[in-house]
Amino acid sequence: MYSFLFRKTIFCGWDHILGLFLANILYMALAALGMLWFYLYSAGTIGLPAAILLIILTILLASLYSVGIAGYASNICRGAGKGRGLENVMDAVKTHVPHALLHAFITAVIVVNYLFAIPFYMGMPGFFGPMMAFVAVFLSIFLIANFKFYLPLCLLRPEDGVTEVVKYSFAYAMDNKAVTFVMLLRTAAGLLISVPFAGIIPGLAGILVADTCTAQFLNSRYVLAQERDREKNEVPVDDVLDTLDRDRYEKRKFISLLFPGR
Repeated sequence: MYSFLFRKTIFCGWDHILGLFLANILYMALAALGMLWFYLYSAGTIGLPAAILLIILTILLASLYSVGIAGYASNICRGAGKGRGLENVMDAVKTHVPHALLHAFITAVIVVNYLFAIPFYMGMPGFFGPMMAFVAVFLSIFLIANFKFYLPLCLLRPEDGVTEVVKYSFAYAMDNKAVTFVMLLRTAAGLLISVPFAGIIPGLAGILVADTCTAQFLNSRYVLAQERDREKNEVPVDDVLDTLDRDRYEKRKFISLLFPGR
């Protein structure tokens, strides 16, 4: 399973590397904009309320953009050909504004935690400050882990509302702890790999493609379990992979990344 998901992520990303490159350019621009507000606050140019408000507005814009990239990633992972990954992306953004708002709220909580709350608590004397800083770090990690499936699932389950997608996201994360842990490790590795490439490759867009591939696998497994009236663990992995066009990726060789047709 993990081998297939790794191969699929690599080949999907490579086949659409230009699109991911351009997507990450805008991600970096949004990140720079958010850090600009933090710098202006640190320099005393603007106050804390203004800095937080501007950061939250930037996060809201980034979340709307992320829904569009989630739609792009969903198309890629479904096997969309080059030049067709952007189909219906704008429609996805328009129909998933409520999901983007919740995504922005969760992201804002995490960012404000790391930029303001944790440094503030760490600067407090005594036991209470470090304890609250630990709680803030744990809360952020908990939210990141349980919302790894959120954006992919809102595209996979367009008929469900925000509450239902949140429930599915938490259920997928808690019911597949090993997979969630691997996703977190893969996200950390993706961020580290992105550093020497200035955040361009694989970047946040590439990480979202990887998350989408994993979410599609788990969603297919749950759908098959429901159709067969069986438990999720009773559905063979091979049956799930057969629904994900496994031959298309398992037959490709990594040498074809550099030498097409080999």
